[in-house]
Amino acid sequence: MKATTTATSQTTPPGTGASRWSLLGGERFYTFARWLTILLLFPVTQFLSNERVWPVTTASSPMVILLWAYIGFSLLATVALFIPGTASILDLAYLIDLMFISLMAFFGGEQVVIFFPLYLLPLINAAIRQPPAVSLLSGIVAAVFYMAAFIGWRRVLAQDAVLTLLDYVALGLRGLTLTFVPWITSGLAERWAENNRQSVVEARRQAQQALTEARAYRDQMRSLYEVAYTLSTTVDYRQVLDATLRESRRLVAFNIGFVLLSSGQPDELYVAASQSLSVSDQTRRVKVGRGLAAALRSPEPCVVPDVSQEPDLQSFDSLKSCRSASLIPLRANLRTYGLMVVASGEAGAFSGEQIENLTALANYAIIALHNAQLIFDLKEERSKLISKEEVVRHQLARDLHDGPAQAVAAITMNVEFIKRLLERDPRRVLEELDKLSGLAKRTTYEIRTMLFELRPLVLETQGLKVTLEQYLERFQGNSAGVAILLDADGAASVQLETKTEGTLFNIIQEAMNNALKHAKAKTVWVRLRREGRNLIAVVQDDGIGFDMQAVMRTYEKRGSFGLLNIDERARLVGGNAEIQSVPGNGTTVTIIVPIEP
Repeated sequence: MKATTTATSQTTPPGTGASRWSLLGGERFYTFARWLTILLLFPVTQFLSNERVWPVTTASSPMVILLWAYIGFSLLATVALFIPGTASILDLAYLIDLMFISLMAFFGGEQVVIFFPLYLLPLINAAIRQPPAVSLLSGIVAAVFYMAAFIGWRRVLAQDAVLTLLDYVALGLRGLTLTFVPWITSGLAERWAENNRQSVVEARRQAQQALTEARAYRDQMRSLYEVAYTLSTTVDYRQVLDATLRESRRLVAFNIGFVLLSSGQPDELYVAASQSLSVSDQTRRVKVGRGLAAALRSPEPCVVPDVSQEPDLQSFDSLKSCRSASLIPLRANLRTYGLMVVASGEAGAFSGEQIENLTALANYAIIALHNAQLIFDLKEERSKLISKEEVVRHQLARDLHDGPAQAVAAITMNVEFIKRLLERDPRRVLEELDKLSGLAKRTTYEIRTMLFELRPLVLETQGLKVTLEQYLERFQGNSAGVAILLDADGAASVQLETKTEGTLFNIIQEAMNNALKHAKAKTVWVRLRREGRNLIAVVQDDGIGFDMQAVMRTYEKRGSFGLLNIDERARLVGGNAEIQSVPGNGTTVTIIVPIEP
């Protein structure tokens, strides 16, 4: 009760009537119970005194006079409820209740047991608001009053009454009951109040936790909105990276953050955006070591518990004061663009939820990088298409001129020659017609081969496997003596999008042409296999190979859709390609494309 009173007084101004009325809620209930007790005492008093309780006179029995005196006290206690400053007096009113009940029990004579239950109401009322020790003292006082009334009546008013041992045992049990009932009640009330206090504390803690989570969710949504807004209003991926780091810092407390992207050189990264990174570190380029390589290959973020044990990160002077870091890979489809690195001066600074928030924001950066790469690729591809279109036209014109056009001209000349033979030497006509038929067949074959290489119709009707079988069959028994082996059983049931299928065939065709023209190989292998939701195509030869670094250095001067454009074509259909070649050890081209779901 005291704890409840204190809590209420903190929330309601103490001087107001409503506050005081609320504080006296227990007294109001007890006052109501007291009046119910008085109503019960009316018939009890009339029965025990054997006289009317009204009107009261000087000749009335002591019990009647005590009843009306008790009524007067109850009226005063009721009026005191409305008078400020009487709360402390009302707290002690239960002692007067015990005194009145004891006097009435004294004059009640042999029926003193009737008044025993009436002791419980004031005792329990007091016990609820008192500590166990005080409640025990109140119970002892009530027991003394009751036992005094019982023994006093027999010693003063009924000296002839005989008390047996059973009477004293019963009296002792009732005295013990009055002693321990308030003590037990106070203990239970105190435990109940403590449970209530703990429940209130737990409720407040849960409310505070819910409020904290709501604020964190609000901050997360605001950060996601800011980055998304930046992404929607600009095509500059650097602005998106800056916004990503800035908003990440609002969600997760870190000391230093930066984004590493590929510089275009093998195994080299550069700082594309940063937060709190020193000027010297902002221009730093990093060679990919074992730690960063593992993070770049992993699809999931990784935590570095001790930055000092990571040589790749220790190359940054700004990170030497940090203890832990989190590396979030920036990946889209099968392509890795770089890493987002956040570091803290505290050990174990990044929880699972914080890493999830960082990953969510990093996804927007990935979209920006992916869009920037697509825009760059489209511009590059458009430029190349425009610059190479004329080359392709000239190449097609040369192929038509050197092949079908020459053959058609020869056919025309042979026809004219046969017409003259009909007049001069008819016996040679059949021989020349046979030659003309062979020339026409070769011309038809050349034209169909050109059409097949441009866009094989069988690719749309029977699929990639059958198309490759027919295409590679044309190279069997070639003059160079190259053996061509196809292993496509693992991809017989694979379904690809039309654009993806055509692009993959063109890539394999380009790789085959390079192998046959330049590799000087004895054997060329073409393999198709399925791995999960990807189709992997491999074109491998045992030829002379080439120096990848040397070719890369002269790549811009090549001016053709050669071997190194294979990866660009693969990325246009959501895949990627890798070329491995060592002088003297052949060349392997690996193409990975997604399978249609």
